[in-house]
Amino acid sequence: DDIRPMPGPGSAFVSRPAKFKGPQVEAPLVKHEEAKDIVEDDAQMERLMNTIRCIRCTQLYREDENHDEACAYHPGPTQTGLRNQNHLDRVQYLCCGAVQIGFQPILLAAEPCKVGRHVSQEEKTKQLEEKKAQRATMQNEPANSRGRTRR
Repeated sequence: DDIRPMPGPGSAFVSRPAKFKGPQVEAPLVKHEEAKDIVEDDAQMERLMNTIRCIRCTQLYREDENHDEACAYHPGPTQTGLRNQNHLDRVQYLCCGAVQIGFQPILLAAEPCKVGRHVSQEEKTKQLEEKKAQRATMQNEPANSRGRTRR
C-alpha cells in the first residue's frame, strides 16, 4: 500500500539539468564620484584633529566644548559576574551601588553618579607625572634636611 511507482522518463519529478535562459539585461553603468581627499576638506579635518575621547565617559569632545558639567561618569570600580559578556549580565558600580543590566548591548544603563569635566588620556598622564614628581621631591626633602645621603 505504501509503495509508490517510480516516476517515468517524461515525468516532472525526474531531476534533469534545467536549461535556463534568463532575461538578457545589461547592468547599468555606475559612475562613482572621485573621492575627496580628507586633507582638502578643511572643516572636516579640523573637526577630526580637535576631537578628543574622554577616558571617563568614552565620549568624543572638543576642548572648546568642555565645561564643568560636560562629563557624567562612575568614578569607582565595578563588580560583575561577567561570564559571557552578553545582554543579560549585571554590572554593579561600587561607587554608588547602581546596577547596569547588559554588557553588549546595554539594556538598562545605570545613571552616572559624578559630573565633571572631560579628561583626555594626555591630561591624565600629565597629572600622574606631576604627582610622581611631587612624591619624589617630598621623599628627597626629609633625607636632605637630616643630612643623610642615600647610598
